[in-house]
Amino acid sequence: MTTLPRNDLDRHDWATRASEALAQAKQLPGGAMRSGAIRKAEQLGFAAEMRKWLMPKKPNGARK
Repeated sequence: MTTLPRNDLDRHDWATRASEALAQAKQLPGGAMRSGAIRKAEQLGFAAEMRKWLMPKKPNGARK
């Protein structure tokens, strides 16, 4: 997985990152490493969902 600089974290698509991590984990051979990678990918997916709920939404027409 790629480590992002702190200032890029808000611009990153967390759901895409989670699905990419899961796809990479599923390509690993069976065993503890694969199970751990799948678990971490699922955690990233949960984080993506929580981020949707916890981050304030910008009103339409708001400037960056």
